[in-house]
Formats: sequence, structure tokens, C-alpha cells
Amino acid sequence: MIAMLKHIFRKLTLIILILLMPVLFNDLAFSSEYDKSPKELQIEDLKRLPQDPFFYLRENYNKRLIYQDDQLEYLSEFRKLYFSPWSQSKPRHGIDVQDWIFRHFAQKKGYAENLRPRSDQWLDDLKTEANLTDLGRLNQKAVTVRETNLRLLPTNKPFFYNPDLPGEGYPFDHIQNSAVHTGEPIFVSHLSVTGEWAWSETSYAAGWIKIHDLAFVDDEFMNRWTSAPLGVFIEDNIPVKDLKDSFHFMGNTGTILPVKKKYISKTGVIIPVRDTDGNVREVTSLVNARSFKKHPVSATGWNIAMVCNSFMEKPYGWGGYLGNRDCSATIRDIFLPFGIWLPRNSAAQSESGINLSLKKMGDRTKSLAILREGKPFITLVNKRGHVMLYLGSYRGEPVILHNTWGLKTLDKGLESRKIIGKTVITSLKPGKELVDIHPEGLLIDSITGITLLGGIK
Repeated sequence: MIAMLKHIFRKLTLIILILLMPVLFNDLAFSSEYDKSPKELQIEDLKRLPQDPFFYLRENYNKRLIYQDDQLEYLSEFRKLYFSPWSQSKPRHGIDVQDWIFRHFAQKKGYAENLRPRSDQWLDDLKTEANLTDLGRLNQKAVTVRETNLRLLPTNKPFFYNPDLPGEGYPFDHIQNSAVHTGEPIFVSHLSVTGEWAWSETSYAAGWIKIHDLAFVDDEFMNRWTSAPLGVFIEDNIPVKDLKDSFHFMGNTGTILPVKKKYISKTGVIIPVRDTDGNVREVTSLVNARSFKKHPVSATGWNIAMVCNSFMEKPYGWGGYLGNRDCSATIRDIFLPFGIWLPRNSAAQSESGINLSLKKMGDRTKSLAILREGKPFITLVNKRGHVMLYLGSYRGEPVILHNTWGLKTLDKGLESRKIIGKTVITSLKPGKELVDIHPEGLLIDSITGITLLGGIK
């Protein structure tokens, strides 16, 4: 009898558990979402708005957003600016710039990768390594042979501001000036004392480049590259190998190389290689024609959306830190394939077309002005220190694509951050549902204008 009761009890227990399983699993699902800290929770925009640039295309996908004649005019200006370092005879940035850099870092309290303060001696040693008395002594033309960095000081070590304050610690290495694509023309002013670093100028920024990331060029090479038909990668992380299958570098969106010959599914391109003497050597590579297109790519809505789509979810990287993009690098690389040359920082980009001021407007008036005047996929939305791309509208509100670190919030009355840290599509009010959003935390409050890239009709 006891054995029978135990058997019945076990069966009843099993039935009850089966009946309760949906509730238990729902509780677990609820818990997995809401037991996270506020910084972990996804903002509503990322769940509400389709995170696919193609979704926002309207009308004819193949319609040109920039007329062909206008695009060819931009290409002429693009080539002039892109190859401008090879037209230099002396550095554009003199000793005053170098002095400013060292004064700037001397006035800041910086932290190392171990979050310990940088010493004055550390900066003094880098000033010695910078070899400033040799500025303008070498004056040689060169080309990058792999993706590299422009550093304000001759070191790969970081210089973070106060790690305890939002937006000042990782990943904001303030020595990082910009990432540089493979194959970019550069002008080398001089080398550091050890010869490990070269003070280099691109068409848009300057800084120290590792010597093994560049190769020196001669007139014959420059004439060949400036007159050759060009192609451009429209995807990231494409391995580039020579005909012996030896890897050389990763091609990324915005990497521009001369085209040697086109095949059905492959394109023969010329890649620069550094020889044992530090000079350039040309090597042939076959790359997938799907990832590498003739430059400039036709500026249709479909093609711009395709490039935008390749950036979705890509991590944020201040100044190209760790090979990632920040807001202005994202915008710059979106338009490089289309032969539109943009400066490197957000403030300068806002002045690169027809600028319409939205200052002193209320939120609703700003939104209506952007919807009325903005041209989807070719209009920049600007605020101090940040730049975004207008995609169009969703249920009557403007929608933007941008690579952003996060939203300004409050934590126990102190400024904090709600980390996003990637390329996303949002409204102009991402985080408006957050109870801890900062009084100045909504994008729309600080938007100052929009920039229509030229030639828009």
C-alpha cells in the first residue's frame, strides 16, 4: 500500500512539473532579460526599427542618387585629393604641430593599458624618439602595404584619460589619430631615432606609421598608379593573396587598388609589397569580383545600401582603434567606393556639401525639416562630435545609420553611459524610454544641421 502511494505521488509530481514547465521557462526567459544591469539591456530602437538598410530604400532601387556627370566630376576631385601626398615636396605639418602634440599630452593625465598613470619620463622618451630636429629632412613618397594606423606619438601603447569617467577610458586611446587603408599614398617627412616609425601624411590626416607598414616609391611607380584604372573593395575582411597563394593583407571597404585585368569572376589587381630595402615591389593578386568593383561604383540607392549593410553591427573603434571604425570613419568609408572624398573628422564632414542649419529649432521642427530636406542615403546628420547618415523615415520619423559608442545616462546622479558600441540604425531619439537617460542624452537635442552631399537633385 505504501509503495502504491509513493508511486502515485511520483506520478502526480511529474504531471505538476509538466504543467508548470511553460511558466517556469517563461520566468527564466524573463529573468535572462531583466536580471541584466541597465547597461546590458538593449535600447528599444534596436528592437523596433529594422536593422537592415535595404528596408529603407524607396522607389526604383537602381535610380542614381547622384547623377553620373556629377559623380565623374567628384571622381576627378577625389583622385586629386587622394593622390595629393605624392605631389608634396615638403610636409604640410611643421614643427608647431609637433610641439602642440607634446604640449597637449603633457597637460593631460594619461593612463596606460594597465590603467596606471603615465609618467612624465614616458612622454619625454617618446619626444626623444620622435627625432623632431629631423622634421622635413627625408621628404620621401611612400605607399602603405597593409592596413595600418596613424599615431600622434611614435608608439602603439595607449594613452587613456581617466578610466573612471564615461567616454575617457577604453576604447578612447587619444594617441590614435586614424586607421589607413592598404595602398594609400603617403608623404614621409622623417624617421624616428630608432627608425621604427615614419612621420607620415595622408590626404586627410598625419601621424606616425610603423616603417614596415609602408614602402617607398619612385616616379615611375607613382605615374603608373595615378594613371591606372582603379577598383575598390565594398566588403571588409577579404584576404588578399598573391598568385603563389601567399597572404599579404585583408582588403576592407574603401581599400583602393589599380586594376590589371578583369576576368569573369575574378579581378587581377596590383598590390604593393615592401622589399628588403624598404622600397615598393608590385605583385599581382586575383580577388573576387563580387567584393571588388570598378571605382567609382555607381551611386544608386541599392549600391549605397549594400555598402551600408556591410557595416551593420561592426564594433566601434575610436580613430580606427583595433581596426574598428568610429562615426566619421564609417561615413568616410561608405562614400569612398563612390568616388566621394570626405575629410576624416565629423566637424569637417559637416562642411563637405550643402549645409542646412537646424540650430534653435525645437525637436518637432527639426524632424520635419530633415524629412522635408534630407535625401535618403546621401544626407549627413550632424551634431558636435558625431556624424550620422540619414536613411529615410519609419512610421513618419527620421531614421539614421551611425556607429556610436553609447548614450549619455545618469547613474546615482553622475554622468554614465549606456553602451551601444557598434553601427546601428536608430531614430533621432534612441534611449528615450530609459528612465536614467541624461537630460542632454537625446540625439535630437544636440543635432545642429544636415549636409546634402553635392550634386543632389
